[in-house]
Amino acid sequence: MGSLPVPSVQALVEATGGDDVPPRYLRPDAAEEAVTGDGDGEAQIPIIDHRRLLLELDHGGEESARLHRACQDWGFFQLVNHSVPDDVVESMKVNIQQFFQLPAETKKRFAQERGQLEGYGQLFVVSEDQKLDWADMLFLYAQPPERRKTKFWPDQPATFRSTLDRYSGAVKDVSDSLLATMAKNLGLKRETIADKCIRGMQSFRMNYYPPCAQAERVVGLSPHSDANLLTLVLQVNHVQGLQIKRNGSWLPVKPVPGAFIVNIGDMLEVFTNGRYRSIEHRAVVDPKEERLSVAAFHFPDMDAMIGPLKELTAQEDDAYKTLDLESFMKIFFATKLEGKSFLDRMKLN
Repeated sequence: MGSLPVPSVQALVEATGGDDVPPRYLRPDAAEEAVTGDGDGEAQIPIIDHRRLLLELDHGGEESARLHRACQDWGFFQLVNHSVPDDVVESMKVNIQQFFQLPAETKKRFAQERGQLEGYGQLFVVSEDQKLDWADMLFLYAQPPERRKTKFWPDQPATFRSTLDRYSGAVKDVSDSLLATMAKNLGLKRETIADKCIRGMQSFRMNYYPPCAQAERVVGLSPHSDANLLTLVLQVNHVQGLQIKRNGSWLPVKPVPGAFIVNIGDMLEVFTNGRYRSIEHRAVVDPKEERLSVAAFHFPDMDAMIGPLKELTAQEDDAYKTLDLESFMKIFFATKLEGKSFLDRMKLN
């Protein structure tokens, strides 16, 4: 399980000015896909108030119902008034920006090793001729703590490790509380899903999308759905680029200041037997400015089985296979990102 090494796009842009785009990055077909909203789609993305959800934990309410509809109809929502302290969020942003500003040789100290996922580089590169994303990234495991490989955790900037440690715990608390409310909304006990995540895995993908003079002909992150249960994305700077597939076309998402963009992952679709659905999404790049973001991916415990929850399928057929988590993840990371093709292979019919 790993990714083939590829050159740094950031270094390529710094060396050439970004005017000449190597053929492996060019995707002229991407420009032909329909985009709706022209950046005004944010009004349609559901906004959920985390503080109100917490007040409704013991009894259903309007905010819980709003979350349920967002998970059923959208698979994406923006979470405001969450419990991650502002100083932790701002420090995380600063540390990510400063890391990608480091000299190339310094960043290479944390480069991925062959056959490994963690570190500075790229993911889902499985052949020498596939098209590449216009991005660099830093991928790290953060939870449970014993899974951390700190040699890949940058020691520059000096506060990077301590900040990520604080951010990791605070974001996992938010994810756990959302999963508890989602379970209740599905008619389950609050702990039904959360109990599978007590020692749940959490990983981070910190993304750097350089500007590109031919932005309309490249893709920052290939269309895909996330493999995990729940993803919480933080926009690091002001440049937008996230788009979701909605009614057959791409809808730009404009982040609400201070919000997390949350999306349902493939595992949650499987757990709920399709009641909640993961949504295809992608990242595009800007012609003049860099874009940065960080995604926190939340998974069940390593010994969890990934399949429809028996509490939901007593009177219906399973729509998906059941696999152990390790097998599920090996299949996911061994293939290139390509829409929801991975989840399609999990379906029984």
